[in-house]
Amino acid sequence: MDWNYIKSFLAIAETGSLELAAQKIRVSTTTIFRHVHALENQTGARLFDRIRGQYSLTDAGAEMLAPARQIMNNFEIISTNLSGADALPAGLVRITAPTSFSYFFLPDHLARFQERWPDIQIELLASNHEFNMTQRYADIAVRVAASPPEHLVGKEVRTLQWGIYGAADKYAPADLDDLLNAPFVGASGTLASYAPYKWLDAKRRHPYRQQTDDLIAMAQLACAGCGLACLPSDLALPGLRLLAPVPEVAANKLWVLTHPDLRNISRIRETMRWISKSLKEDPRLR
Repeated sequence: MDWNYIKSFLAIAETGSLELAAQKIRVSTTTIFRHVHALENQTGARLFDRIRGQYSLTDAGAEMLAPARQIMNNFEIISTNLSGADALPAGLVRITAPTSFSYFFLPDHLARFQERWPDIQIELLASNHEFNMTQRYADIAVRVAASPPEHLVGKEVRTLQWGIYGAADKYAPADLDDLLNAPFVGASGTLASYAPYKWLDAKRRHPYRQQTDDLIAMAQLACAGCGLACLPSDLALPGLRLLAPVPEVAANKLWVLTHPDLRNISRIRETMRWISKSLKEDPRLR
């Protein structure tokens, strides 16, 4: 299977357009159409539906997406190893990150990153679920964990302390014991099993009037004045004030990780460096 066919397939999948795909990989639309047609003949399956000029993956195309990305990454790894390093950082980088970082922190840092590296395209996958990095669904993972998975490499960027937060126009910093007399927004669902909320359940002195299974929703409820919230520092939204730290709850660890095979590809390397440095120095996380 010609790697140019794979390259053309991925370009159309990522842009949804024959013309944009051709511009992306710097070939003619005729060439890219021929590549995909040849790939469909080889696989024996139709890979795209064309609807009002837009190309969307068929079920067969969707099943091929992850293997195609892995094949392309393997070609780049071979090229990197043969040349010593790929000199020009360019191409697509997929980043998976928790929703709090995807919504409130990474957009600012990625905007500046694009000014520095305009030939690197970013796909931000906002999810609190772990993507399968082995299958290359993402190239870089921003993760909050006590320790990274053994199959990934990277660095611990910083710790994220837990604290009691309340609406800035309603509450003032106070002793932790006194704050536990105030109403709290509680955790429900899977969130209730987290260590900070087990600690809070044991310490609270009033029943919860509001509960949620989502940290961002909890922060928003606290911001609206529904009660105090026990939150990590990445959920310190504008309008919230840190009222007291919670030393009894272990701090979260923030990691920036990738698959070992990808760490020497220049666009991956430069993106990881930028994100790691930016998050480490971000004053909003202190």
